[in-house]
Amino acid sequence: MCIFLYIELVKLVIVRRGYSLIENFWETIEEYRQLGFDPLRWIPTCSNEIDSYVLQSSLEKIKRSTIKIISSWFDAFYYTDGKSPELTRRVYKFDNPQIEREVEIKRALAMFRIHTQIGEDSILLSQALQRFLKCFHSKTMIKKSTTTLTAYPEAQFVLLDYIASHRGNKVGYITASNSTTQITDPTQRPESEIHSNIALTNAMENLNLLGCTSGFKVFPIYDAPTEEILDKIRKNLDAFTSRYNLAMDDYSSLKIGKLFFGTTAIANTLKELPTRYDQVEEGMQIIISNKFGAMPALSLYMLTEMDPSNLAKLEQNNILWNYLSSAKDEVIKHLSEPHFSFGKIISKYCPDFGTTFDKHAHITAVHPVTTDGIFALAKFAGLTNSHVVINEIPMMYEEIARFATKEFLIENATASSNRCHLIVVTRDLASSIIGDLRKHNFEPAVIGFIAKKERPFVVIEKDISQYVASKAKLAKLNPIA
Repeated sequence: MCIFLYIELVKLVIVRRGYSLIENFWETIEEYRQLGFDPLRWIPTCSNEIDSYVLQSSLEKIKRSTIKIISSWFDAFYYTDGKSPELTRRVYKFDNPQIEREVEIKRALAMFRIHTQIGEDSILLSQALQRFLKCFHSKTMIKKSTTTLTAYPEAQFVLLDYIASHRGNKVGYITASNSTTQITDPTQRPESEIHSNIALTNAMENLNLLGCTSGFKVFPIYDAPTEEILDKIRKNLDAFTSRYNLAMDDYSSLKIGKLFFGTTAIANTLKELPTRYDQVEEGMQIIISNKFGAMPALSLYMLTEMDPSNLAKLEQNNILWNYLSSAKDEVIKHLSEPHFSFGKIISKYCPDFGTTFDKHAHITAVHPVTTDGIFALAKFAGLTNSHVVINEIPMMYEEIARFATKEFLIENATASSNRCHLIVVTRDLASSIIGDLRKHNFEPAVIGFIAKKERPFVVIEKDISQYVASKAKLAKLNPIA
């Protein structure tokens, strides 16, 4: 009798939520699509960026280009006392760039928005990039680029932010990054502040990871088809930068007419950067600053909004709706609020600019994890030319991750939110850093160590198949093995 009543209650909830979804959720989704923005595409992969392996394969095929693109998660320039770098922005059509006058600056950050049909095929992507890049004749180095997908061919563009630093007395570094709102909350309105907040926060996340503590400045990248929405976006940008006391330069909208949220961000540090990948040694500990696997909660929540019948199956697997909803809110919070305390912790363990590095007192290397999840380790192993052994995989929402993997709902259930990064230090320094992170409500842990310095290789001693079902996907951990 109790079971019967429970089933009937679940049915009642589904019917009521289903009505709400039909009347509200899908109407909102359709509104996003009318504005040229696909708010659901990220759900199965926890990302709307071009697959990093597809992108790397495409870049390797490009020949004889004056613009060189290097896959890096940041760029950095010397910081001269009291002088900020100058940023020059150019926006081009991806399929037919009109270049009247090239910018004579040697460094730039790039943002590509590319049609899905091209971006998911390494050959088509390589050919399209080659056609675009051959239009340029001035030499430029691009270290940090963001490549995002769109279902709308007319929404494609390339944005180049050229950065010129100044000569003078060097006192530290200016670091730079860019980001788009590739993951968001489509239950919110298209003009909601959450979308621009996520873009701004994501760009600053890498700067915090580098130990930056001052000089934060954002250069928003945004667009919409109506002046009403553009005005609302500008108000949201003003509110965010005022709330966190950030400098901002608004270069106006992209004027393409499709909804878009992104930004370039810079910040300063008077310390040496914690990116000594060539000095990573055997025996060093690998710390994760926060647990893996936050993103599946957001994906699963949205899948349930899309199809309320999933609610019964969730309950059958001991995942209550209130728990999932609370987890979703927590993920959105971390995606949309900057973590300046994290930057201060990293800075504490970096040597002053121009002083000697001590592996027993300083962080040797850091690397972002976020939506790459466990696959960030493959990138890290490549950067350090190391054999990495992982013996722990702490997960944020264990039940959700296992369920999403078992049901083949999410490609990589270790995909993580902001605050989740790799920190590599000596054994005697690990406990001190972990203690500082815990004081600021992080959940850090030592997950493994550097076994050898010979070639890139990742060994995971835990059963990773419970979080990543695809053997083809798992093979990317060691693509040359």
